[in-house]
Amino acid sequence: MSEPTPEAPDMKTNQLKLMMRDAATRAGQTGTTLAPGGGNPLQSALASLEDAWVSPARERTTFAENLSGAGTAVMSAFDAQADHATSLADAEPTEVDADDPLEGWKASRSRIATRASAPYGGGY
Repeated sequence: MSEPTPEAPDMKTNQLKLMMRDAATRAGQTGTTLAPGGGNPLQSALASLEDAWVSPARERTTFAENLSGAGTAVMSAFDAQADHATSLADAEPTEVDADDPLEGWKASRSRIATRASAPYGGGY
């Protein structure tokens, strides 16, 4: 009697990796669409403020600095999100065994969506 041979793994494309790469790309591109030329998205508001609020008051300067800082923070947040998604994607294998109980869910976009929508993000 011959011994059973183990089945070959059912290797599939890691859809989670692809989705993370897509998220990184979108985050990186969104920052550049918020302002012409990809600069501070609040630059036009700052320019209008400088034209409209002519005053040597410290409040005006402080407000303008805060507005500029907020725009910079928005851009930094998109960049950080893109970097984070890229690092997560880099850590994922290109293919996963679709039959593996721990990794198989990564081969199906619907299973990924189900896990991500579970309470507390499903822990992915």
